Amino acid sequence: LEKSEKGASDGSCTYGLERPEDDIFMVNWVGSILGPHNSLFQNRIYTLKLTCGENYPEVPPTVVFVTKINLGTVVGPDGTVDPKQLDVLNRWEPTSSHTLQSVLSGLRSLMSKDPYRKIPQPEEGSTYPAKKPDAASACK
Repeated sequence: LEKSEKGASDGSCTYGLERPEDDIFMVNWVGSILGPHNSLFQNRIYTLKLTCGENYPEVPPTVVFVTKINLGTVVGPDGTVDPKQLDVLNRWEPTSSHTLQSVLSGLRSLMSKDPYRKIPQPEEGSTYPAKKPDAASACK
Protein backbone atom coordinates (compact mmCIF):
# COMPACT_ATOMS: atom_id res chain seq x y z
CA LEU A 1 0.00 0.00 0.00
CA GLU A 2 2.75 2.39 0.96
CA LYS A 3 4.60 1.96 -2.35
CA SER A 4 1.40 2.56 -4.31
CA GLU A 5 0.51 5.65 -2.28
CA LYS A 6 4.01 7.10 -2.69
CA GLY A 7 4.11 6.42 -6.42
CA ALA A 8 7.01 3.98 -6.16
CA SER A 9 5.95 2.08 -9.28
CA ASP A 10 6.41 2.91 -12.97
CA GLY A 11 2.70 3.77 -13.30
CA SER A 12 1.85 0.84 -15.58
CA CYS A 13 -0.03 -0.87 -12.72
CA THR A 14 -1.81 1.01 -9.97
CA TYR A 15 -4.27 0.19 -7.20
CA GLY A 16 -6.17 1.75 -4.35
CA LEU A 17 -9.05 1.06 -2.02
CA GLU A 18 -12.41 1.01 -3.78
CA ARG A 19 -14.13 2.97 -0.98
CA PRO A 20 -11.45 4.18 1.45
CA GLU A 21 -13.96 5.95 3.67
CA ASP A 22 -15.96 2.74 4.29
CA ASP A 23 -13.46 -0.11 4.02
CA ILE A 24 -11.64 -0.08 7.37
CA PHE A 25 -10.54 -3.70 6.89
CA MET A 26 -8.99 -2.93 3.46
CA VAL A 27 -10.85 -5.71 1.64
CA ASN A 28 -12.01 -4.21 -1.66
CA TRP A 29 -9.44 -2.76 -4.05
CA VAL A 30 -9.54 -1.37 -7.59
CA GLY A 31 -6.54 -1.83 -9.84
CA SER A 32 -5.61 -0.66 -13.29
CA ILE A 33 -3.16 -1.96 -15.84
CA LEU A 34 -1.87 0.09 -18.75
CA GLY A 35 -1.60 -2.27 -21.72
CA PRO A 36 1.99 -3.06 -22.68
CA HIS A 37 3.60 -1.62 -25.83
CA ASN A 38 3.89 -3.75 -28.96
CA SER A 39 0.76 -5.69 -28.13
CA LEU A 40 -2.94 -5.45 -28.95
CA PHE A 41 -3.41 -4.22 -25.35
CA GLN A 42 -1.34 -1.09 -26.09
CA ASN A 43 -2.95 2.30 -25.29
CA ARG A 44 -5.74 0.66 -23.28
CA ILE A 45 -6.38 0.84 -19.57
CA TYR A 46 -7.78 -2.29 -17.93
CA THR A 47 -9.68 -2.00 -14.66
CA LEU A 48 -9.81 -4.83 -12.13
CA LYS A 49 -11.31 -5.54 -8.73
CA LEU A 50 -9.14 -7.27 -6.16
CA THR A 51 -10.68 -8.69 -2.99
CA CYS A 52 -8.58 -9.55 0.03
CA GLY A 53 -10.61 -11.99 2.12
CA GLU A 54 -10.33 -12.48 5.87
CA ASN A 55 -7.38 -14.90 5.41
CA TYR A 56 -5.31 -12.48 3.34
CA PRO A 57 -2.28 -12.39 3.12
CA GLU A 58 -2.03 -16.13 3.79
CA VAL A 59 -4.53 -16.67 0.94
CA PRO A 60 -4.21 -14.71 -2.32
CA PRO A 61 -6.75 -12.09 -3.32
CA THR A 62 -9.50 -12.86 -5.80
CA VAL A 63 -9.04 -10.91 -9.02
CA VAL A 64 -11.77 -9.95 -11.48
CA PHE A 65 -11.37 -7.83 -14.61
CA VAL A 66 -14.02 -5.13 -15.00
CA THR A 67 -12.80 -4.24 -18.49
CA LYS A 68 -13.38 -7.04 -21.00
CA ILE A 69 -10.19 -8.76 -22.07
CA ASN A 70 -9.10 -11.84 -24.02
CA LEU A 71 -6.41 -13.37 -21.81
CA GLY A 72 -5.89 -17.03 -20.99
CA THR A 73 -6.11 -16.48 -17.23
CA VAL A 74 -9.61 -14.99 -17.41
CA VAL A 75 -12.35 -17.58 -17.08
CA GLY A 76 -16.11 -17.39 -17.06
CA PRO A 77 -18.43 -14.66 -18.20
CA ASP A 78 -17.64 -12.28 -15.31
CA GLY A 79 -13.91 -11.59 -15.85
CA THR A 80 -12.62 -13.76 -13.00
CA VAL A 81 -8.91 -14.58 -13.13
CA ASP A 82 -8.15 -18.28 -12.61
CA PRO A 83 -5.50 -18.35 -9.86
CA LYS A 84 -4.10 -21.62 -11.21
CA GLN A 85 -3.19 -19.91 -14.47
CA LEU A 86 -1.30 -16.95 -13.03
CA ASP A 87 2.03 -17.83 -11.41
CA VAL A 88 1.94 -15.21 -8.67
CA LEU A 89 -1.49 -16.44 -7.49
CA ASN A 90 -0.79 -20.13 -8.02
CA ARG A 91 2.43 -19.98 -6.00
CA TRP A 92 1.16 -17.44 -3.48
CA GLU A 93 3.06 -17.02 -0.23
CA PRO A 94 2.50 -14.32 2.38
CA THR A 95 5.81 -12.55 1.67
CA SER A 96 6.82 -9.05 0.74
CA SER A 97 7.25 -10.16 -2.89
CA HIS A 98 3.63 -11.37 -3.23
CA THR A 99 1.49 -8.26 -3.15
CA LEU A 100 -1.40 -6.65 -5.00
CA GLN A 101 1.24 -4.88 -7.10
CA SER A 102 2.88 -8.20 -8.02
CA VAL A 103 -0.50 -9.60 -9.10
CA LEU A 104 -1.12 -6.64 -11.42
CA SER A 105 2.47 -6.76 -12.72
CA GLY A 106 2.13 -10.51 -13.36
CA LEU A 107 -1.00 -9.95 -15.44
CA ARG A 108 0.67 -7.13 -17.39
CA SER A 109 3.70 -9.31 -18.04
CA LEU A 110 1.45 -12.06 -19.37
CA MET A 111 -0.19 -9.53 -21.72
CA SER A 112 3.18 -8.85 -23.34
CA LYS A 113 3.97 -12.50 -24.09
CA ASP A 114 3.05 -14.73 -27.00
CA PRO A 115 0.41 -15.78 -27.81
CA TYR A 116 -1.56 -13.27 -25.70
CA ARG A 117 -0.05 -10.07 -27.06
CA LYS A 118 -1.46 -10.85 -30.52
CA ILE A 119 -4.95 -12.05 -29.56
CA PRO A 120 -7.69 -9.69 -30.80
CA GLN A 121 -9.33 -7.81 -27.95
CA PRO A 122 -12.96 -6.87 -27.28
CA GLU A 123 -14.15 -3.42 -28.25
CA GLU A 124 -12.36 -0.76 -26.24
CA GLY A 125 -14.34 0.34 -23.20
CA SER A 126 -16.51 -2.78 -23.01
CA THR A 127 -17.03 -4.24 -19.55
CA TYR A 128 -18.18 -7.47 -17.96
CA PRO A 129 -21.64 -7.46 -16.37
CA ALA A 130 -21.47 -6.39 -12.72
CA LYS A 131 -21.38 -9.33 -10.35
CA LYS A 132 -24.35 -9.44 -7.99
CA PRO A 133 -23.37 -9.69 -4.32
CA ASP A 134 -23.65 -13.18 -2.87
CA ALA A 135 -25.27 -13.07 0.57
CA ALA A 136 -23.19 -16.04 1.74
CA SER A 137 -19.91 -14.28 0.96
CA ALA A 138 -20.84 -10.88 2.37
CA CYS A 139 -18.40 -9.37 4.86
CA LYS A 140 -19.25 -9.96 8.48
